[in-house]
Amino acid sequence: METTGNKPGWLKKLDREETVWAANYLLNRWPDELEPKPDPSPAMVFITFGDSIRTLESDVAGVKLIERLRNAIRQRRYRQAEGGRKTCSFTLPLNTKDKLKILAKNADTTETAIIESLIAGALQSSQDQKEGKRREALEKTITRNSSKLAQELNKIRLEVTTKHLDANLRRLAGWQVYLNEQTPELSAEQESEANRIAEKRMREIQEAIRAVVAKHEMMSPRNI
Repeated sequence: METTGNKPGWLKKLDREETVWAANYLLNRWPDELEPKPDPSPAMVFITFGDSIRTLESDVAGVKLIERLRNAIRQRRYRQAEGGRKTCSFTLPLNTKDKLKILAKNADTTETAIIESLIAGALQSSQDQKEGKRREALEKTITRNSSKLAQELNKIRLEVTTKHLDANLRRLAGWQVYLNEQTPELSAEQESEANRIAEKRMREIQEAIRAVVAKHEMMSPRNI
């Protein structure tokens, strides 16, 4: 057998729950002629179990029993892992343990099932909180980006409007120079036609502004 110092290497890998289980396994199969027998109580098992193994190693039947024990431990671990379960040992205050028993009894289930349910609930709550924070951060980013985009679009509208206003003022100034600063006297029909042309020009300018804004919105990285 593989040993490390005075204690077998495989024995060092046993946790408290497995050591108690192993001590009970040996106690039920212990050769009558060998002393001392293992003490399976949790308080003594870590102190006496190593001595029990050394006692068995001095006897042929004891060595065979150790091999059977190691095989039994492997099989037990395999069965637990096969069902998606692994032994987990921990200590609870007596008051907490009593409450756990009451919960299990009231729910007509096992204490393990109650613990699994509590862990699953805590995990779900943690995931919900994480998802909530992610959504909150995303909403803030969207709001911030939307505000920036709105500011950019307003700036574009102003730039395009200024550009068209400049062009029309230049055209108007040209007419004023041509007419020697005199306002033309228009007939009612001519004035109506002038208003129609002005309204048409205004619609063209508004359409040009909308086209530039729409193109910017479509090409914005925030909308791709």
